[in-house]
Amino acid sequence: MTIIRNLEIECSVCGKKSTHPVLSSTNSFGSPDLDFRPPGMSRSTMNTWIFECPHCGYVSSRLNEKPEIASGFLKTDKYINCDGFEFKKDLAERFFKGYLIADEEKNTKKSYFNLLYCIWVCDDAEDIENARKIRKLSIEYLDELIEIGGEEKNDFVLMKADLLRRSGEFDRLIEEYNDIIMEEQIYNIIITFQIIKARQRDDACYTLDDVKKDMPQQ
Repeated sequence: MTIIRNLEIECSVCGKKSTHPVLSSTNSFGSPDLDFRPPGMSRSTMNTWIFECPHCGYVSSRLNEKPEIASGFLKTDKYINCDGFEFKKDLAERFFKGYLIADEEKNTKKSYFNLLYCIWVCDDAEDIENARKIRKLSIEYLDELIEIGGEEKNDFVLMKADLLRRSGEFDRLIEEYNDIIMEEQIYNIIITFQIIKARQRDDACYTLDDVKKDMPQQ
């Protein structure tokens, strides 16, 4: 069950208060997409993942926490106009602005995930061209995260395969992933699935269940 409550939050930048929908609880049933987007109810709560102060334009998942940027950045043309992107949904703009702030803070992981969430909103809005462009942009940050390594490295490697395929970078996906072998067999099966779809020039959205249905012999 998803529970959302409207709460008043004080902006850490301008000090003014505004009301926003805050997620108290949710659940998730079904199979995630191959870019790790969750299924079920949790994927419909994205409007509670990031907020925008209506007074100063600051965007954050925690408006009451001060950003590590100069407040003047929020008044730049780059920030106000989303660096030239024209999105179909305000929520996509919010996530993109979250990315711009994170990028200004030199926070690679935060930059990447804001771009990923922006992509998901664009997908829902059938904002195909922007989704493709943002996918290509997000790969730059994902490459940095893969290079850094850590516990999430394998997940990032899988995410990159899906981002490459869905942005039409079929040949690059095949070249980079053809010889990759991972410890977890399900990861290898997913990579094989991605390579097959890339060879078919297929950039559609697929879930983990789709992989299991198409490759039951693995």
